[in-house]
Amino acid sequence: MSSPKAVETKATEAKATEAKTTEAKAVETLKDLPHKLFVGNLPFKTTDEELKEYFAKFGAVTEARVIRRGKRSMGYGFVAFEKEETADKVVSAKDTLKMEERSINVEKARPMSEPEPRPAPRRTRRSRKNKQAESEPAKKDDKVADKQAKPKEKPAEPKKPREVSDTIAYVGNLPFATTDEELSKLFAGFSISSARIVTNKKSRRSKGYGFVTFASNDEQAKAISKYSSEPLVVGERPLRIKPALKEEPESESATPETS
Repeated sequence: MSSPKAVETKATEAKATEAKTTEAKAVETLKDLPHKLFVGNLPFKTTDEELKEYFAKFGAVTEARVIRRGKRSMGYGFVAFEKEETADKVVSAKDTLKMEERSINVEKARPMSEPEPRPAPRRTRRSRKNKQAESEPAKKDDKVADKQAKPKEKPAEPKKPREVSDTIAYVGNLPFATTDEELSKLFAGFSISSARIVTNKKSRRSKGYGFVTFASNDEQAKAISKYSSEPLVVGERPLRIKPALKEEPESESATPETS
């Protein structure tokens, strides 16, 4: 029989897994909604209904969702509007927006950029004789292949929803000269375990963003909440700080992603 401690540990792990799954499903549901805004530094007691009611004064709201991990609010959410001009109106008024005397951060949610394309392989020149010699057996192979039944292509597997990290924060719009040490100093007021600037593998030049790993989820939430209401500016560049995605974080761009 399992010991009471082992049973308690398994129950705790099951609850944590369920909470993260709930959060990932909420993010995935909102991913494809048009005219969507990211809303940060929300009061932790804010409900979906309160969030929708607050932004309804600007225009028709199609969806409003506070992102939660289990029952606990993550302090941010998303609001989608029926018209793009309504979303633009909210962004224009972002410096005046407050909920429960708390300044909230509003900006347009943007999809992640695709990874940098790889250069196509260089084609070497070949003589006409070599080309003819290579083309003859290729033609024979093509005839044989045409006689054989072509195998059916397997349907592409659906992509798994990407989960938000509970300890790592994405820091975008960094000056390109920023070092790992300088990035770490920006978060000196919090308990962090590492800070890393993402660089190009070949040139070693900064891509303008990085990642900071905090000692706990509470430290991550405090930092994101603080810099949502008091934007961190480095070299006249306001930084964008938000929870990082767990899978392939280096594919993120320097603009906010619709997580």
